[in-house]
Amino acid sequence: MADRIFTREQFEEWDLPGAWADDSPEILHREQIDARRWVSVHILVFRAPDDGKAYQVTYVEGLTEVQEDTDPWGGYDEIEGVEVEAQQVTVTEWVRVNG
Repeated sequence: MADRIFTREQFEEWDLPGAWADDSPEILHREQIDARRWVSVHILVFRAPDDGKAYQVTYVEGLTEVQEDTDPWGGYDEIEGVEVEAQQVTVTEWVRVNG
């Protein structure tokens, strides 16, 4: 469920998902979450410059030079963003004994 709908034009203006320009939004987190045959899937958390809130969106990147022009937003004109905040989380992991 989206907390905010962004337009493709907003993301182009803000230089997302790259955000390499000096006036781009602050990138808070970027992580690859999946890999498919031709693209990798990423989550991006950024601070929206118009309301100061943090949002998470999903985008794709091409994996080879043939896919370098892959549309990160999958052809959609509206991109769903979820408002997020950073929180401390305790994680339990199973580790090898005598390892």
